[in-house]
Amino acid sequence: MGCCLSAPDDDDELDPVSGTHQFTIRQYSQTKGIGSGKSILSRYFTVDGRTWYARFYPDGYTPNSVFVAFYVQTLYKPHCRAVRARFAFELLKPDGTVAYSRRTDRPVSFDRYCNCWGFRVFVTRDALEGAGLGVLHNDSIKVRCTIDVVNSRRRRNNPGGDGRNRAGAAAAMAPQSDFASNTLRFLKSGRAPCDMRFSVGGAAFEAHGLVLAAQSEWFAAALYGHGEEGRWAEAGMPCITISDTTPEAFQGVLHYIYHDELPEELISRAGGDEAAMTRELFEAADMFLIERMKSMCARRLRRFIKEDTVRGILELAQAHSCKELEQACQTYLGRRRP
Repeated sequence: MGCCLSAPDDDDELDPVSGTHQFTIRQYSQTKGIGSGKSILSRYFTVDGRTWYARFYPDGYTPNSVFVAFYVQTLYKPHCRAVRARFAFELLKPDGTVAYSRRTDRPVSFDRYCNCWGFRVFVTRDALEGAGLGVLHNDSIKVRCTIDVVNSRRRRNNPGGDGRNRAGAAAAMAPQSDFASNTLRFLKSGRAPCDMRFSVGGAAFEAHGLVLAAQSEWFAAALYGHGEEGRWAEAGMPCITISDTTPEAFQGVLHYIYHDELPEELISRAGGDEAAMTRELFEAADMFLIERMKSMCARRLRRFIKEDTVRGILELAQAHSCKELEQACQTYLGRRRP
């Protein structure tokens, strides 16, 4: 989940699609004490063909916060497109008039990396419960959430087109890049011998230092340093020993570095332990600072989130600072709550 940040408002060509959902937080006094970072969900509602729901954090989004928080979340599936949207939350008096509101000034992106945004500092609990706002009535609070999707599929008429459309069409007609396949074919030819040798758990591996550095910030710093300083002390030695990972995981890292894809054959050889192998690759990708590989492993790990694994995967995501995987676990846990 993220706090509400501004993003460039570059969606002027697109017609916004708006939707409003009003809900009531009943028995408000009983919601207090559930713990910071824990939320209560509204019913689902639909805007622009997407399913949304609101989250209310009565004890705050962060520990020891004196503010309640409101977030809005969309159900994200792999085939769903990313959407950009503005949103607002309004606290209503018993007669329906708005007593307090907060809204985003610019759209934010709801995508596979972050499908939940909101206000972690919305209003203090004292103000929420006080007579000044007058929104707490019969231990209930009425809330209205409004969402404006700005990159809807429905576009304004533009019969003449413009230069950007013509440029996009020309780009679509260009042949697919063969840079990666050409590079791999050359490296496999043997005309550029490997210049690095590694020992991992007793297994030996050879590779090209320049290729490793191009794909991994960890290898780039270790082999080439930052300018003239800080190079790997063992560089130039016949064999470099690497610990804190397994031979299988290191083999998977090398496969990704050279092929730009996960080692499906290696994962399939794990048999029924695909989740464990994917976890090893995820940890290795984080160790060697290969963000794209780490993200690909995180998406695969989402398949294994279930009742008896969600806590372990959540701890893994938090230990390796993977917000995407952490969000998926939090979403699963949120749906479990009655």
